[in-house]
Amino acid sequence: MRIVKWGLAILVLLIAAAVVAVLTVDVNRFKPQIVAAVEEATGRKLDIAENMKLSFWPLGIGVKRVSFANAAWGTRPQMATIGEFTAQVDLIALIGGQVKIDSLVLNDVDLLLEKDRQGRANWDFAGQKPAPHQQPQTPAPAAQSGSGSIPTIENVSLKNVKLAFRDAQTGAHNDVTLAEFTVKQASGGQLVTKLVATVDGNAITADGTLGSLEELMAPSRPWPVKMTVTLPGAKASVEGSIAQPMQAKGLALKLSAEAPDLAKLAALAGATAPAVPMSLQAEVKDLGSQRYGLSNIAMKIADSDLGGSGEISLAGAKPAVKFDLASKSMDVTQLMPKDGAAKPTATGGAPAAAKPAAAPKSDGRLFSADPLPLDGLNAADAVVAYKAERFKAPMLEAQGLAVNLTLKDGVLNLKPAIANLASGTLSGDITVNGKAKSMTAKLDGKGVVLSDYLQKNGITDVVRRGGPTDLVLDVSSSATSIRQMMAGLNGKLVLKVGEGELKEEYVRAALPRLADAVGALSRATAKTKLHCVVSGLDFKNGIMTPKAILAETGSMTMTGDGTANLGTEQLDLRLVPSSRDTGLAAALPPVRVRGSFADPSFTPDTAALAKGMIGAAAGFAALGPLALLSPALGSGGDDAATACAKAVALAEGRPVPQSSAKPAADSAQPQQEQKPLDNLRRGLGNLLGR
Repeated sequence: MRIVKWGLAILVLLIAAAVVAVLTVDVNRFKPQIVAAVEEATGRKLDIAENMKLSFWPLGIGVKRVSFANAAWGTRPQMATIGEFTAQVDLIALIGGQVKIDSLVLNDVDLLLEKDRQGRANWDFAGQKPAPHQQPQTPAPAAQSGSGSIPTIENVSLKNVKLAFRDAQTGAHNDVTLAEFTVKQASGGQLVTKLVATVDGNAITADGTLGSLEELMAPSRPWPVKMTVTLPGAKASVEGSIAQPMQAKGLALKLSAEAPDLAKLAALAGATAPAVPMSLQAEVKDLGSQRYGLSNIAMKIADSDLGGSGEISLAGAKPAVKFDLASKSMDVTQLMPKDGAAKPTATGGAPAAAKPAAAPKSDGRLFSADPLPLDGLNAADAVVAYKAERFKAPMLEAQGLAVNLTLKDGVLNLKPAIANLASGTLSGDITVNGKAKSMTAKLDGKGVVLSDYLQKNGITDVVRRGGPTDLVLDVSSSATSIRQMMAGLNGKLVLKVGEGELKEEYVRAALPRLADAVGALSRATAKTKLHCVVSGLDFKNGIMTPKAILAETGSMTMTGDGTANLGTEQLDLRLVPSSRDTGLAAALPPVRVRGSFADPSFTPDTAALAKGMIGAAAGFAALGPLALLSPALGSGGDDAATACAKAVALAEGRPVPQSSAKPAADSAQPQQEQKPLDNLRRGLGNLLGR
């Protein structure tokens, strides 16, 4: 018992001595040394305007009105000012060898981070201080295990803390104000947090609970996380645990987010989005070294939905992602910004100028010369599978869409397949090689009803009904820009449109300049029956040459030949209209199509008629095998079905079927009047080697 009394007496004496020491020590006599040490380290002046205060119970230190000088070139004298700073330490814990901060208070802080036009940063102190004296480095002792070596903070309070960033080179600026940020220790050691802030004029709040600081630094069990964040137009939450929080390992988190107005959320990133609601739920788990899995993904934007799972790996030389996603309904048109929507200022950027920037001057070409972002294909590897029961995008409305995307070592491969595109099917295989700067594309469409496709997508109602369409595209080229891609295009295109019904005055509605060149076309379109449209095109080094061009309505036929240079965007084509109506045939001269893709010209070839040839015969004489696609003069020649069959054979490179027309047994015309027609037919047959 006597030993205990003596021990208590000695402890009281030690505490009394400490109290006397604290009360008698003037900490302000250390101010000159503190100021000098800071100036030695940074080359900047530190000013402590008021006396520092040292308290014994609780043990702590306080300081007010502190300022730190800015760089000489800075926009204001002080880089930082602090209105109040206090820290209180648990004395009993300190005697036991543990640093435990009971309270940390920081109020009225104003910090400016800035760069000048030369790129110098005011937080870079190099060149503003003398070179330090080099001394041999002594390895730091290894940290001791145990909670006694880990400082802990129970309560943190920050109020009215302002942070500003300015970049004179780019004009970017950011302003962050912490109206309140508190961390308080609750029962069980958990930390209760609260944040009220403004970031670039946008109010942000957050609150929740976290595991203790001791468990954060040296976890013995998964560190719990439960936070809710509110942004302009959005609210997000995360709940779960992290096994090793300092290494971001052992994640087991549930994420959720809701945005009643996606436009407000997009504005935070300087982007535009429609004002539609959005919600998202997902689970995130650690799959191994820098590999993270996302499961139970459920996103809804407006009337569109997206679900599935995926994996993100950061373990390799570049990120790699793998996702398997699906939608019941995806309407991309609802997610596109509306015309005339205001463009927000990008986060960190300068305010939008009052005067809009002038549009870049056009060179009159349709195909852009802007480089394609092929280098971006090397930024990551990806494998994505996507399916949609219903899919809608600009000029595309389909059911049963499936897309498989693979991106590996800069080579992108895309394989789309559509089970129902206007009652037809479409499949493809597209590859873009970012290293070789090349592209190959194959598309195969069958039975796509042209009238449904054109009308549902709001393109035109020229095809009123029907028009089942088959398409085969097989091309390759370079891929540095759209213009160079078209200039180097090689391959073929075969387009076949079957029977349907056209809107009256269809040629004048679809090709007004052609209708103006051949005035009789307005009469030729009174009957709206469509038998076929066939186009077989070959591409070689950007030069397009038709193997077959035919538009057949029964009363009128349009064929053509020539070339189109996709590199220079220049046309040199001839369209030859003809008719089985003898009264109309003479009024249908061939038409020359020249000029650019953007501004073509249609000129009647009246010189052919001046040579005394009847109707479109002048055009036929130079069409070669394509002449088979036009009916002979007057009432002779092939019927519409045979003309279409011949056009398809030519387009596909198959043998051309025999003509269906038979010479009349009893002709009322003299032999000498039939001779020019016979000679023309014989000449066309010789062109085919028949």
